Amino acid sequence: MTGVRAVKHRGVAGSLLPGLLILIIGLQSCAAIKWLALAKTHEKVWNNTKLCQTLKRDAGLTKQQVRMCKQNLELMGIVAGATREAVLTCQSLFADRRWNCSSITYAPNFLADLTGGSREQAFVYAISSAAITHAVSRACSIGATTKCGCGRLPSEPPPGDFKWGGCGDDLRFGLAYADLFAAPGGKGKRRSKRHLVNSHNNAAGRKLISDSLQTACKCHGVSGSCSIKTCWKALPDLKELGMMLQKKYAIAVEVDLKEIFLQVNKKRMRGSRERRLVAVHRPDKRKDFQAEELIYYTKSPDYCLPDTTLGSLGTRGRECNKDSTSSGGCRSMCCGRGYTSHVMEIKQRCDCKYYWCCYVKCKTCTTKVEINRCR
Repeated sequence: MTGVRAVKHRGVAGSLLPGLLILIIGLQSCAAIKWLALAKTHEKVWNNTKLCQTLKRDAGLTKQQVRMCKQNLELMGIVAGATREAVLTCQSLFADRRWNCSSITYAPNFLADLTGGSREQAFVYAISSAAITHAVSRACSIGATTKCGCGRLPSEPPPGDFKWGGCGDDLRFGLAYADLFAAPGGKGKRRSKRHLVNSHNNAAGRKLISDSLQTACKCHGVSGSCSIKTCWKALPDLKELGMMLQKKYAIAVEVDLKEIFLQVNKKRMRGSRERRLVAVHRPDKRKDFQAEELIYYTKSPDYCLPDTTLGSLGTRGRECNKDSTSSGGCRSMCCGRGYTSHVMEIKQRCDCKYYWCCYVKCKTCTTKVEINRCR
């Protein structure tokens, strides 16, 4: 029930707290990350609860998410914006990889790359959970919602020549809200491998956010002298958080669901058995994994050729860099199939000059650019 206490400390409006209590007590079916389809919505004003019911059909929202939507309409624009940020961040970070996160736009009807337990799925779960936490926490601090406010000021003395103040991101509220809205699962499937893995990766995204609070400051004084400095706790940009998750993606841990014997009575060797996720094929032979690590249970294909059964769109027609030896280079991107090259002429304004008064005159320059695409 820590999530409720975290939300309650900000004096949350009565319309939100009952819904959070109900969901914490009896969270039922949650449709994985189908809600990422909210990225396709372009509602400027969320002022009609009928929209929530429509999204149940169009965006795959569950009953619980629809309930949260109806009770917290003013937060839905923030959540929708968070899904768009998650999509853009994922596609930006993987733009030069064989798997370029383009399949995320298929929401709510994903391919196997985001439903079969791959490390790509692990990343998307983590970044989407982190995106909601980030967006809601920041919305609180800038006054974009009445459901929350400034984050708590640190209780410890300032470790520098400044004082705590300002309005920090309300991370506690953001974590509590994201934990409820983005929680994966399914009634009767709480102990399935899929549910446990998705839940872990969702939590890993929120764990990253929790560990990433930074000290932001503002100077006060005559002519910017900074004689007085006020600081608060703020979150970094989502792109920076995404880069951290991408590193975790590269070293994600393969897991399996196994029955573990838990010894209760050492003298009589009595105990119980419990199904748990354990790491497999780890060099150090450890069976455990950390809360901040991403985990998966299905090895990814090479994504070289189209195969919808594997969730692979292939790399035919993808642009590549013939001079690069990294993931975006033609040798890697094209999987040994070779590439085609053609030269394009690009016309753009150049040598612009300002003339008094009052216009700008430019020349037109032509630049030749070589485009390489995988066969």
